[in-house]
Amino acid sequence: MFPEILINSPLLGLGLTVLVYVLAELILKQLKIKVLPPILIACPVIIICLMYYPGLSYAKYAQGANFISFMLGPATIALAVPLYRNWDIVRKYALPLSAGILLSTLVSLVCVFYVGSSLGLQEQTLNSVMAKSVTVPIAVEISKMVNGLPAITIGAVIMSGVLGAVTNHIILRLLRIKNDVACGVAIGACSHGIGTSACAGISSVQLAVGGVTMGLCGVASTILIPILYPILKAL
Repeated sequence: MFPEILINSPLLGLGLTVLVYVLAELILKQLKIKVLPPILIACPVIIICLMYYPGLSYAKYAQGANFISFMLGPATIALAVPLYRNWDIVRKYALPLSAGILLSTLVSLVCVFYVGSSLGLQEQTLNSVMAKSVTVPIAVEISKMVNGLPAITIGAVIMSGVLGAVTNHIILRLLRIKNDVACGVAIGACSHGIGTSACAGISSVQLAVGGVTMGLCGVASTILIPILYPILKAL
């Protein structure tokens, strides 16, 4: 399937990721499924290729795929475009947005701590998942601040984002929440960039509000987790 020269090329990881992602996007578009992100199909396909294709290993794949990880920061910043286009709406609801961001950060922190503790997670593992609802670049730095393991943090963030992307709009419909601002705050606060990306095909307002919520939740989490986490452990 892959020629030897391609397997040993640094471009393999980049090319394979882009190809599989585009195919996943086309499949979802053909099936008219808007609530699922392409990453939900692309990731398992790539993992299967790495596990079963002869001569293909994660180390070779990562040579090119690391460039995509590097682009996480610029991609997050790109969410400023829909924010700029809908700035009037964001400014109009500045107070509810601020309250929602603060409340969601506190609830996430408390819930993760007590659920993790009740499940018997070791301290370092618990430290690693505290920032599960924050976008990867910020979550990794928070994890280091509280002596967590960045690898576990990244896994928790991805799981949180994918789960949110799949279920967010379904839950919101069941709860009969139709306001785009409310939906954007809820999605951006609980499932960061992956969940927010699912808003792109539904509402530009949701995408804009989700983007600003995701960024500000990252700031709030960076400030609150190192302060409140020791307090929760002491209770």
